[in-house]
Formats: sequence, C-alpha cells, structure tokens
Amino acid sequence: MKKRVISIILAAVVALSCIGTFRIEVDAFGNYADTSGYDELDEIFDDYFRIGVAVQAIDHWGDQTAEIGNPYKEDLIDRCFNSMTFGNELKPAYNFDPKSETLFTVDPAAEELLIWAKEHDMPVRGHTLVWHSQVNPAVFAKDFKATAGGAVTSDWEAKLDEDCLVSRDELIKRLKTYIYGAIEYVYANGFGDVVYAWDVVNEAVDEKAEGGFRNSYWKKIIGPEFLYYSFLFAREACVKYSREYADLYGIDSSDPDADYSAIMPELFYNDYNEWVSARSNTIVRFLSEDQFNPGQSMVKSDVIAEDGDGTILGDGLIDGIGMQGHLDATQNIEEYTRALEKYDACIGNVHITELDVGIGGNSEAAFAKQALFYYNFFTALMDEVDKGVGLSCITFWGLTDDASWRKGANPLLFNYDLSAKNAYDALVMAGNRQEFEMEGIDAAGNSTNLRIDFEPAGESEGFNIVNLEQLGLTSRGTGHQSKLMLLTVENHTEKANPGYSVKVSRSETDATAKLDLSGFIGEYVKFDVWIKTDDPAVVVGFEGDGGTFELESTSSTGDWQELSGAFLIPKDWIGASLYFETDGSGDMFLDDISVSKLKEDDPAIAYAFDPEEPVQATGALSEEELAEQQAAEQQPDNIGFWDRIVNWFKGLF
Repeated sequence: MKKRVISIILAAVVALSCIGTFRIEVDAFGNYADTSGYDELDEIFDDYFRIGVAVQAIDHWGDQTAEIGNPYKEDLIDRCFNSMTFGNELKPAYNFDPKSETLFTVDPAAEELLIWAKEHDMPVRGHTLVWHSQVNPAVFAKDFKATAGGAVTSDWEAKLDEDCLVSRDELIKRLKTYIYGAIEYVYANGFGDVVYAWDVVNEAVDEKAEGGFRNSYWKKIIGPEFLYYSFLFAREACVKYSREYADLYGIDSSDPDADYSAIMPELFYNDYNEWVSARSNTIVRFLSEDQFNPGQSMVKSDVIAEDGDGTILGDGLIDGIGMQGHLDATQNIEEYTRALEKYDACIGNVHITELDVGIGGNSEAAFAKQALFYYNFFTALMDEVDKGVGLSCITFWGLTDDASWRKGANPLLFNYDLSAKNAYDALVMAGNRQEFEMEGIDAAGNSTNLRIDFEPAGESEGFNIVNLEQLGLTSRGTGHQSKLMLLTVENHTEKANPGYSVKVSRSETDATAKLDLSGFIGEYVKFDVWIKTDDPAVVVGFEGDGGTFELESTSSTGDWQELSGAFLIPKDWIGASLYFETDGSGDMFLDDISVSKLKEDDPAIAYAFDPEEPVQATGALSEEELAEQQAAEQQPDNIGFWDRIVNWFKGLF
C-alpha cells in the first residue's frame, strides 16, 4: 500500500506544478476534516477488487470542488484508493483536434492528471475513446465543419445537416486515426504503465431501438460495425505502440519472448442501466454473438485471433465489461448481481466503473439507509467474488457529494469537507465482514400525507422558496439526469397565483423524475398526480430495493392528465420512490401531487397493488375505479357471498 506524507504550507504562496499549472493557495480550500485516521479502502478490499475513484483537475474548468489540485483531497485519494478514472479530461470532446495529423492533442488537464497518477503510483482507467456524447461533432463532418440548420456548431447534441456528413469510409479512417493517436500519446509520453484499462466504447446500446443500437452518428454513418472497428483499432494500437515504445518501460522488443503484459491495457465496453435484463442481453449479444467480421470478410488484421468467429469477443478484441453502477438506495441488489453473473459468464472480467448511490432527501434516516444499501451491496459483491465471479475493480464516480454529477442525490462516501459519511463507515464494516450497526435505519411510517402544488408559501425578493430536494422530488436516471425546474409557463392548480409546476427537462428516455416515499415504508398508500407531455404515453410506478413496478400507464392527450392508484410499500424495504416517466425523451410537467396513507378499514386496500404478490389482477386504479370499488364494498349485508365475489372481480376490470 502506498504511503505518502504531504507537507502543507499555510501561507499566501502559489506554486506551479511541473507542467506549469496554477495551484491555489492551500488556505483557499477552507477547513477540512482530519482524514489521517481513515481506514484505507484499497487495503480493506485488497483480496477482492481494486477500489477506484473518479477525479477532475481544478485546472480543467476552474471548479473548486474538483480533486486534483486540492492537496487535502489528493492525500485522501492517495491513501484510500488504488485506481483512478478521469471524469472528463480524456473524453474526445477535450482531446479531438482536427488540425493534428493524429486528430489527438492531449488536454492540458488530462496530462496534469496523468503526471499526478504516475508520480503517485496510481493506476488509471482511460475513459473514454468512443462515445456519442461529449464528442466534437466536427469529426462527423466534411472538412471538419459541422453544421446544424446551416450554422456551424460544436454542440454534440445538435442535429447535424445531412449534407455536411462525411462518408462511411472517411469516418472509419478518422475513428482509427483518433484511437491510434490517443493510445500512441499514452505510450510515447511514459504513461503506458499507468493506464491499465480503457473504456473503448461507452453507451452504444439502446435496447428499445431497432437492432438494439443507440442512433448515434457513429452508427448512422458507419453502421453497427463501428463497435467492432473501435475495439479492433484499440487492440491494434496497443499492440503496435507497446512494441514501438517498449524501451521506455525496460522491455526488450527484440526478444521474441518479451512480456508486454505490464503495458498492455485491458479493453472494456461500458454502459448504464446495465442490470436491466433487456439491455444486458443486448450487450452480451453485441459482444459475443453478433458476427461483424466472419472469416475476416469485413477487415483483416494480425491482432484478430486465428480461431476467431467474427465476434468482438471471439476475435480477441475485448477484455471486459464495465457496469457503470449509477444506483439508488432502492436498487434491487439481486437483480444487479444476476446481471454481474451474466457478464462474468460472457467474458470473465467485469469492472463497476461509475458507482454512486443516490438517496431522496438529506435526513438522518436517508443517510442511514444509504449506508445500509452500500453495506448490503458490497457484501453481495464480495460474496460473488468468493463464488468465482471475475469482478476486479469498483470505481466510485467522485469523492465528495458536492462535486457529484448527481447533485442533490448525495450519492458518495464523503461530505464536502471530507468528513466520512455513514456510507463510508458501512463500507469499512462490509470489507471487514462485520455486522452492520447504525442508528436511524427504521423510518417506516414516519411521513405525513403529502399535498404538493408547488405554490410558494411566500416569496422573498421575487424568488420562489419551494425547495424540490427538500420535498424529495429529484431527477431519476442511471445514465443520464433530467433537470427539474419550477416554472410558471404551465400550471394545473386552480386559482393559483402565479401558478407553478415542475418542468422535467430531458434528453434521454431514462432521465425522468421521482418522489421519495421512504417515510411511507410499511404502509398502504394512495397517490394522485397531474402530468402533461407531448410524448405518446405517460407512466407512473414505484420502485425500491424489492423491485420496480409500473402502476399506471395511459396514452397522452398532450394536456394535463390525472393518474391515480394505490399500492403497498413492504415493511422490509429500505427505501421507496414514486416515479414519473414517458415512453419517449420529451419534456414533461408535474403538478398537484398527493400521497396519503390508507386507513386500515379503507376498502381501497383490497385492490391496492402488492409487490409481494405481483401476479394479482389489479394494478393502479383511477379515481373512478376506486370509487366504484368503495361503493361495492358498502353494499347491503344481504348480498350473498358469491355475489360479492362477482362484484369484486368486476371491480378489477
């Protein structure tokens, strides 16, 4: 285990690093907790898997919550982790250079991070070579001039003009040039023994789309084969440059028996929603079943296995699968480990690459339940390794909650001041195989009924004072996040002035919204919500560590629609949320949300959805259905038993 003693000079002095980057005065970072006594996570889990962390450089965007450039955070990272991923700095958007022969010019912040990693003996997961997002659209355009609506654009989300797109052959050439350029830079500059893995392709799958591929410009122009080409070019580049620059790493390339394993990175496919059965099946199919290059009929290469079958895996072009792991404390762990086992059976090497566990709210109970989830999750993962599953690295997607991309979900192990959260303590317990002990876990039934119309109780200097996070209404998404905003452009609440609703801005189908119901655990609850969207259908459901269940789905009218239902949140669940989504990626508006406990004698309990009996005929019920069933329950006592049964079944349909 690495040990490092840092000397912090508390003075009004600035220092320049070896590559000339600006470092802020130590005093400017404020007060931090003393982390010197923290248990070192990489040592605790040494017999199981690496423990990694995603970092960013303060120099990249001047973000003071970033890690590298802050000596306090650097020290904690150096002592507690043994793998590192750059959150943004190695993505194509910041390194693609159309003026370079290699199409690659390293971002200064990426180089700063690589130098830091080498100096501190910190292995790095390269993230990422090929992605539909955070990529300069110029790579897809003739003369590297991307246009949208006739105007030049650098927006990777823009819909590009058809007449600006390059040919298939040209884009394949550019793909190869960029991948070769990125990998050669690593070897030529002494980082070949630092970068031990690459996420070659990130998020190519959309199991709901035709053929299962996301409709990116890589796929649109090249076709599904871009996935095969990406791994082929990455493997070729690693083999080529590990030999050309072998002497930098003390390897004699003239020796036919030379061992290059220390400078040969593993190549990974990385994706989110990776535990969903339909998506995991698609990922496995793309990597191990689809024959992109049978008999090397599409492309020939010396790095393709002699006995290859034309698949990415069979041709020896991939080494592992990355499960991103953007979870909530309500995630079903068994569902996740089933997917882990599926990937292990496919390829035998899995990394969890971007782990964070979101919670609703910031109560003591919420943080305690997050800790319990982390404990149960890591215990389950260790059990999987004990069974022989090839899980070799787990990377947290950030160090502190204030720097997380899931702001408001508080998904990480440390607070802004580096004080350890309950989640960190839970990891230590799990890693040491100790019993979980923590106060604040049992919060069943401690919530009052909710009635949320988003109208402020008062205003201060014209600013609305409703806090969505305090209400427990947050973004829901495991690979992408929506943006929730209080606006007056749409409103359902009668006689409201000024009339607010919540706009859920979305760019991906999985980016939706959820309302924390953890305080209703163990209760029968009834919900009512008004939703407006232009997408074809709207859906309301609930989810927790016991699973995800759709309650109500209906065609959209394009106007405000009411969805209602009743369900049971089992008492042994750790957490629960009501979620709102559509069948597309369009924006939606939410208003007038109510959630209330059902009394023991409420007839709606008989028809409420029970997740422990999911085969039942009833699901979510409209207000009319609930009223009809309540009326049926109140019929005279002289109605016979079988008549009651008939009426009950009528109520179901």
